Amino acid sequence: MSYYLYWGKAKPSDEGNSCHLLPYHSLDVAAVGWYLLAPDRPLAQCLSHQLDLSPEALRRLLVFLLGLHDLGKFSRAFQSLARPADPDLVPPIKQMAYTERHDRLGALLWQSCWIEWWRDGVLGGDGELPPRRERRQLADGLRALLAPMFGHHGQPVDAGQLNADQFFGDDEHASDKEVARRFVADWVMLIEFELPLDKLVSVEWREIFLTLSWTVAGWATLSDWLGSNRDHFAYCQKAMPLADYWPIALDRADRALMETGFAQPPEPVPYAGLASWFEGQSITPTPLQREAEILALGDGQQLFILEDVTGAGKTEAACILAQRLLAAGHGEGLYFALPTMATSNAMYERLGHLHRRFYTEASRPSCVLAHGARELNDTFMKAVAAEQPEDRDYADDDMTATTRCNRWLADSRKKSLLADVGVGTIDQALMGLLPFRHQSLRLYGLARKVLIVDEVHAYDHYMQTLLNQLLAHHARQGGSAILLTATMPVAMREALASAWRGGLGKQPVALQEDAFPLLTQVGDDLERETPLATRPEVSREVGIDWLANEEQALDIVMAAVEAGECVAWVRNTVDDAIRAYEQLCQHHPDPERCLLFHSRFAMVDRQRIESDVIERLGKASTPDRRRGQVLISTQVFQESLDCDVDLMISDLAPIDLLIQRAGRLQRHVRGPRRAPVLSVLAPEWSDEPDAQWLKRALPGTQAVYRDTSLLWLTQRVLRELGAIRMPDEARLLIEGAYGLVADLVPDGLQEARWEQRGMQGVAVSMANFNALSLERGYLRQPEIDQWQEELEIGTRLVDEPTLNVALLKCTADDELTLWVEGERHAAMLSQVKLRQSQAEKLADLPVGFQAKWEALQEHYKALRFTRPWLVEADTACAYDAQWGVRFSSNTDNQGDGRESA
Repeated sequence: MSYYLYWGKAKPSDEGNSCHLLPYHSLDVAAVGWYLLAPDRPLAQCLSHQLDLSPEALRRLLVFLLGLHDLGKFSRAFQSLARPADPDLVPPIKQMAYTERHDRLGALLWQSCWIEWWRDGVLGGDGELPPRRERRQLADGLRALLAPMFGHHGQPVDAGQLNADQFFGDDEHASDKEVARRFVADWVMLIEFELPLDKLVSVEWREIFLTLSWTVAGWATLSDWLGSNRDHFAYCQKAMPLADYWPIALDRADRALMETGFAQPPEPVPYAGLASWFEGQSITPTPLQREAEILALGDGQQLFILEDVTGAGKTEAACILAQRLLAAGHGEGLYFALPTMATSNAMYERLGHLHRRFYTEASRPSCVLAHGARELNDTFMKAVAAEQPEDRDYADDDMTATTRCNRWLADSRKKSLLADVGVGTIDQALMGLLPFRHQSLRLYGLARKVLIVDEVHAYDHYMQTLLNQLLAHHARQGGSAILLTATMPVAMREALASAWRGGLGKQPVALQEDAFPLLTQVGDDLERETPLATRPEVSREVGIDWLANEEQALDIVMAAVEAGECVAWVRNTVDDAIRAYEQLCQHHPDPERCLLFHSRFAMVDRQRIESDVIERLGKASTPDRRRGQVLISTQVFQESLDCDVDLMISDLAPIDLLIQRAGRLQRHVRGPRRAPVLSVLAPEWSDEPDAQWLKRALPGTQAVYRDTSLLWLTQRVLRELGAIRMPDEARLLIEGAYGLVADLVPDGLQEARWEQRGMQGVAVSMANFNALSLERGYLRQPEIDQWQEELEIGTRLVDEPTLNVALLKCTADDELTLWVEGERHAAMLSQVKLRQSQAEKLADLPVGFQAKWEALQEHYKALRFTRPWLVEADTACAYDAQWGVRFSSNTDNQGDGRESA
């Protein structure tokens, strides 16, 4: 009974010892892959073009190989995991232990048997092997083709030095290798494919396939995930020929893809003007948006870099380009990547249902928010469960097709990039470059998408290096990208464009234009730089006033309060913000109009404060509500909240951050106000500062921005220009701090500058070391194993690890409970993120509560990997909703850092 082999998804106790015959599961997965690689799909056509195979030949080749993904389960060692009651199922061999995963055993069986199968004609053809000099090329080609299939569990596998006889048995019941051979032979006959021998022995062709193998691996993984779902693929124990089961598998696969949203990519519609997006409104495109509407799209994948001031409509311009690219066949979906969770939430809210305008009404594109705290976004969670009008013929107790699709895509961040439209952190895309399990699923999701990266200037050298590699890979896979920025240095623009061109196998670009605003377009044989005009209403001049100490800053705040104005003071560290807030509350006539906002609040209070800030200072805030309001904040204020104030004070920071902060100064049109002025708290100016120049005035700031020369250059260019004039002097401001200015740095700051340059070099090296060598393909590299589970890597390089701390309290009857009770997502709302050294200052959980804490962790999945903190038991540190986490002494002057995904 050669086909009566157990497929190991069911447990022996599951539904009366039910099981699925292994060949049928293999065909279930292959059937899903068959539809996902339909010849009319753009991804199939892209792969077909690059691999020089017809779409139909490509599909039959890859689907045949996909059918072999579980060859390792023919091992009697694997079969020993089951104790089936059915006497027809192959019995275990006692001495064979299952010590290697089945995916690796599949690679081992292929390595051991492929030559024999070739000679026997099992793999098709006449059984004639190529000459010895080409045989090695053939083996390498087949290994490359099969690696994505055997690596369907999220990382590549390699047989190494394993011995097949230790895992594949041969007794009176069955020979595992012979059963596998017969399955392969039957599968070859059914799928009717031919191995492209001329391609397989070509080194050049193999190298092309290797660059594409990550996408193929994602396709194989997705096919396995869908094909393993028992809701769609019921277990089959009735023996039948593969040819009889194949139509059954295809029918089930078709229904599975319909319910999960993968049956057909959404159908794009041509861009028809902004009025088609915003019905009933008369909208005049900005100069940037107009250029996005009329520029000529090149052939193939393209990169666009949009540089313009805040308020120029960069997001809408990116959407215009995206819709045009989709309609021209240059993509199937899009992903908005942003620097933080807060900016991701803001973009998700801003887009609303706009993405539906890019496609036909019947398409119903899926849209997913992708970051680590998306469950706390009410708009997203409502959208997950939303149904469309045409879904409503379902029974009341049945989930609609749209809801099934939304929930399937939303139940794991690994799947988020598979949605037609995604909004989330850049980290979700960068994880595709790093050796995280199932990273190929992310790259598959990004392939043939338009990748839109907002605030591209906001990333450090580590993330910029990863982003360059992502752009190069995205170009190789046939995707297009749009990058948005208001404050990008020229050198960064050149690096991004060169990375893109490198992915296309072209020489670096030689960009010449230094105008601002600017739209840069780069393609295969296309380089275009288009200077743009600016609308008068977004041209701004913000004066600069210098403050020497905190007392001066406090005096200015109180003078503004007396004049009925609202004020924001943006500080560089949490502890500086807390100290300023404490002083302010002592002087303000109405302390209720003072608000503190920083990153050391539990999520429940952070959400409350964000809403409070919007209500007090947002676009819809009234004059009475705004009067006398003072916000003391760290950089969390400038990142996502659509607010504005009459007067702003900022600690000295790099020029791009000061420009960003100034964007919250008189942002909205209101009644008569004073001329906008940004007051900057900074050290007294010195042409020849010493190494302690910054630390004497702002010790916390120096702990955050260790390259004191960057802040000195910022102060220098602002003193020279006297104001922030955007866009007229945007290049002068940015290049005055980030350009070719090394000769201007005083001797006293050179050590800090060179130390920071060394740190930046380390960051670049770390990024290159951590990132997978995508051009080498989805193969286990023998010289270094990057896939070790214990390796700790991330999309961001931090000086110190961070920990999620779960705030706890005691009930009246001495039970341990979460800080937030009785609310959805209470476990996440009760958490605050701290650096490891900060978390170590907190009191340990009393021993008597340990068992109760473990019970809480068992109940709330979100508490895994968190550190417990029983606030009332801590005599040194404290927490409350007004101040956040406070330590016994404010000696912790490190900065906020950016929020992680």
